[in-house]
Amino acid sequence: MFPEPSLPARDLDISRLPVELLHAELTRRQDAKPSCGTSGDRGTYNLGLHVFALFLILGLSTLACAFPIIARRFPDLPIPHRFLFLSRHFGTGVLIATAFIHLLPTAFISMTDPCLPDFWSRHYRPMPGFIAMLAVFVVVSIEMFFASKGAGHSHGSDWDGVPESPRHRHSRTGESSQGNGHISLNQLDTPITPYSDGTQNPRNSTSSDSGSEDDLDALDPIADESATLNHPHKRKLSEYDDSGLHRHAAPSSENPQRLFLQCLLLEAGILFHSIFIGMAVSVATGTQFVVLLIAICFHQTFEGFALGARIAALIPKLFDASSPKPWLMALAYGATTPIGQAIGIWMRELYDPASKVGLLMVGITNAISSGLLLFAGLVQLIAEDFLSEKSYVTLKGRRRIEACLAVGLGALLMAIVGAFA
Repeated sequence: MFPEPSLPARDLDISRLPVELLHAELTRRQDAKPSCGTSGDRGTYNLGLHVFALFLILGLSTLACAFPIIARRFPDLPIPHRFLFLSRHFGTGVLIATAFIHLLPTAFISMTDPCLPDFWSRHYRPMPGFIAMLAVFVVVSIEMFFASKGAGHSHGSDWDGVPESPRHRHSRTGESSQGNGHISLNQLDTPITPYSDGTQNPRNSTSSDSGSEDDLDALDPIADESATLNHPHKRKLSEYDDSGLHRHAAPSSENPQRLFLQCLLLEAGILFHSIFIGMAVSVATGTQFVVLLIAICFHQTFEGFALGARIAALIPKLFDASSPKPWLMALAYGATTPIGQAIGIWMRELYDPASKVGLLMVGITNAISSGLLLFAGLVQLIAEDFLSEKSYVTLKGRRRIEACLAVGLGALLMAIVGAFA
């Protein structure tokens, strides 16, 4: 007699199995962790295509970051002043969307992957948010330190820009020598010098928004300084008003040293994760590589444009017209992602972004970068550009509406890119 063939596993009646055995099997499957790393064949690796992608992103990123600097450095080029104004606020939207849509969600996805130890994937899943919060606290501490060293806000009023008559200036000098901090009564009867429009208003206060492009340029300090950037004698003459008195600069909360600190913070937040973006592009193959490359090109262009607009605002407040520092900052941004690509090409057989080390490195750096960009975008850019007292004087009417639309457009375009990279 032949033995009776056994039934396939799918034909077994599990109701006959002991409950303890079923419970043990379910517990084992729940506790089992998937293996980290890319499973299966990655596909054919095209080295020439990846090298081309490296130089493509290098040129595109550097040009995008340098373009606002070129427009600022060479005001004779046929680039409208409105472009610099709108590009600055467009970049603000890009940076905020980068933090909210690209960096922070990626950090949560990477650091809560089921293949990671339970501390990351189960016990404390909010770890990326905690790291981003620590990054914000560190940046606040650094800014407080530099503010105590003289790179903080300058709290002047709009009336600080009123020119002084000789008697007023002499009286104020004598009073300051007394060191008592009080205002002399003879200063109160000093007439305010009328301006060319016949009013007694300070020169730096703005009239109602006329909506014309000339008024927009007149309100834009970048446009005014760009017009005399290559003509020092014109800039010297522009320091005096029609009556021959020295024209006092309008007070501004935009301390050049503080603006430079903001640019360094933005660049640090962007460059910190750019290395790993480049490495991810270099280890991808097939259709995934093409989609990721296109998305990264848009990503680098928008981010470079945003950073370049802020760097351009430092000319000539902090950097001379001939200073190489703005160009070096643009080059540093443009070269960071290609450096990551070069590392990825070199380590393509070793580096796996889906490995434990890769997931944690990408997650932690993205969390830190998101904290830096969130602080810079919300506190230093949005709040100062739209909510400060100065903004309600220099940014109103159609000018404010255009700035808001530029921020929204930058955030929307970066949000679309975030769906692919």
